[in-house]
Amino acid sequence: MPKHGVRLIALMIVVAAVAIAAKSYFTDDSFYRYGHYRADSVVEIAALTPQYQGTDYCQACHEERHADWSAGTHVAVKCEVCHEAAREHPISGKMTVPTDTVRLCTQCHEAMPTRPAAQPQIDVAEHAGTEQCIACHNPHSPKIGGVAGSAAGAEALAAQCSGCHGEDGLGNEDSPPLAGKQAEFLAQRMRDYKSGAAENAMMNMIAKALNDQDIMDLAAHYAALGGE
Repeated sequence: MPKHGVRLIALMIVVAAVAIAAKSYFTDDSFYRYGHYRADSVVEIAALTPQYQGTDYCQACHEERHADWSAGTHVAVKCEVCHEAAREHPISGKMTVPTDTVRLCTQCHEAMPTRPAAQPQIDVAEHAGTEQCIACHNPHSPKIGGVAGSAAGAEALAAQCSGCHGEDGLGNEDSPPLAGKQAEFLAQRMRDYKSGAAENAMMNMIAKALNDQDIMDLAAHYAALGGE
């Protein structure tokens, strides 16, 4: 056999021997004990602190939000989808509260041909402009039904608002226009003033005197007026 052939065979034998030795050295002893994985990893993973705690973990401190969420259309969306992994919260601090809801919500609701028709879809540019989703939608129970109201009750209540917002709801230099705004948006803003989530001394005082029907009446009234 030619000398170079012997050298080639010898080189192949050396490479094979090194490869076998390397495989033996770098393969964990527990590999393939119960299948194609490192068996000791099961014990190591089990010893870690869970990152995703699940919605039941949130219920103890956020009972109202949990009830709102569980009765709404977002029940299939777990808390940590929007608020990130709980890990050791609340010991480790507050969870993330999304501020850019347009970016968050459109991950599921931006109109795309391949999405199921049953899943609400919007054209972002035409839907609400730069308005954040939570201006109209409750993030924990976002489905919005029609806002029904009493015309008679609305007119009586609107008369009290006309001093600032005008009889036609077009507002003035000190007060924003209400006419033509979406009823759901107006209703949610009034609820925010009532709860204190939105702050304005005058509006907080006025909203606290309104019940749910009053709020729906007013919202429907101004939405029906139409803006300029």
